[in-house]
Amino acid sequence: MENRFSQFHPLVSFLFYLGAISLFILMLHPIFLGIGFVVILLINFAHDRFEGLKHWSFFIVTSFLLMVVLNPLFNERGLHVLFKIANHRFTLESVMYGGMNALSLIGVLAIFISYNVIMKPNKLLFLFSKFLPQFAVLLMLTLRFIPLMRRRMEEISVIQKSKGISVTNGKWKEKVKTGMLFVQALLTFSLEEAIQTADSMKARGFGEERRSSYEYFRFKTADVFAMVYLIIIFMVILYGRNSGYGFLTVYPVLESSKLTLLDSTTLVFFLLFLSFPLLVEAGGWFRWHISN
Repeated sequence: MENRFSQFHPLVSFLFYLGAISLFILMLHPIFLGIGFVVILLINFAHDRFEGLKHWSFFIVTSFLLMVVLNPLFNERGLHVLFKIANHRFTLESVMYGGMNALSLIGVLAIFISYNVIMKPNKLLFLFSKFLPQFAVLLMLTLRFIPLMRRRMEEISVIQKSKGISVTNGKWKEKVKTGMLFVQALLTFSLEEAIQTADSMKARGFGEERRSSYEYFRFKTADVFAMVYLIIIFMVILYGRNSGYGFLTVYPVLESSKLTLLDSTTLVFFLLFLSFPLLVEAGGWFRWHISN
């Protein structure tokens, strides 16, 4: 069955991902971030069965562990001491603060992975090329930079292995030297491709006048309802966040992580916003099964 969320107007998808990233930055509460991250994982599963997420699984896990471990190593602030090692205090506050920031970071990364599946370059150009053509190209190149670098590195690694060169073989100095050669080839490859892209866009007159031909996305009634849904819920969440709900104060005094009634209400709206793609896919699945 076709992905229905990708059929929405690019503006709807862009607003959803922009709002989701903003919420993962604003709502620093372990329960909000934990449940929200699970929702984002479900969205990735619904859209590409974790194909994009698999390439970043090692980075996500290591980043989470490093942030959780490193923050207590460099930060002794807090009243709730868990244990001591060589007069260094490991506090509950430092662990929770590191954990919340780690969840926020990997949540934003998982959102970007889903973004790359739904928001193809033609959609981004459609949104911004008429008004901000240079910004559209810069944003498109920036968002595809990391996945492109990863693919280029895999290609370089395969070619070098065919020549008997690998960063996993030899002494430590040889591995470092080989790794630097890999990075040099990657940067040269990327710079050459960037110059070719810029020359191609300039030759085609990009940004000189309004685009004469492109894939057109028509705004439909469903897009209007989707935008109203997302904007209203996002404003309700912002009101709750501005009132102090959905945020756990860690320093100077650690608050209780137990949710109040208004915290729980804000959490419901938080999940309604993040779950929008899942609700869309569930509605499409339900209608598809009824029609068949």
